[in-house]
Amino acid sequence: MEFLLWIGLIAVIVGLVWFLDNRNKKIVIEKSEKVKALMLLNNTVHFKTLRAKYNNYQACNTKRQFDNFSINDYLVALIEEKENLYRNIIQSIEKNKEEYKKYLAQMNDIQSTATEEFCETIKFKRSKFLKYEERLFNNYKLKKPQMDVIIYCKASYISPKGKNSYCKDCSYHYSELKKFFDYTLELKEKKQTRQYQIKMERAKMSDSLRYDILKRDNFTCQICGSKVEDGVKLHVDHIVPVAKGGKTVPTNLRTLCDRCNMGKSDKTE
Repeated sequence: MEFLLWIGLIAVIVGLVWFLDNRNKKIVIEKSEKVKALMLLNNTVHFKTLRAKYNNYQACNTKRQFDNFSINDYLVALIEEKENLYRNIIQSIEKNKEEYKKYLAQMNDIQSTATEEFCETIKFKRSKFLKYEERLFNNYKLKKPQMDVIIYCKASYISPKGKNSYCKDCSYHYSELKKFFDYTLELKEKKQTRQYQIKMERAKMSDSLRYDILKRDNFTCQICGSKVEDGVKLHVDHIVPVAKGGKTVPTNLRTLCDRCNMGKSDKTE
């Protein structure tokens, strides 16, 4: 019985403490200009919301494709494909950082106006009032908004019979995403230049395509008829030069010896 009495007494004390604490909170919320000012400030702040993590997966068809797969290049391709999405992610985080910095500065400017005289009128000890006021002020303070994001990229390959599986992955945070985004925009702008287009068109001349053209032309210069046996070096020439809009396709390619190729230069026949 004595034990039960102690339990009951403790419950009464806890209940009384809870009641008094809540009563004091209500008084401070109602009377504190500092808490009211913070609540008004909170209503003017709007942080951007976005997902914390974005997952991207790429399944490779062959082991060779997997071995040559670059996660960094994959992210660049994703940004090129979904430029608006990643721009919005970056802008949202930058906005949150700016807004939160401004919010903290405005919040720190809010000071208590509770004087001794004021606390006497509401029959509240000033030290206790300030203690409750500070606690409530911290409770009502807005949480830090999202200022980071994870862009997760993963590539995988599973052998035909499923005996072997491989994967490579990387997680990019906001600062890294920003660098890759800026790089992708620069690359996009660069790709639009004529010089870059010419470079990429020339890069299409693979060893396999070169051999196919030489074989098609019977390893013979299509202007003078010279062959390797005649001591010349054979080249694959763009009939319409790349610099003038010519494409690296079989119909625009032919075999020329080094002398004819140098003589033709960038002329168009």
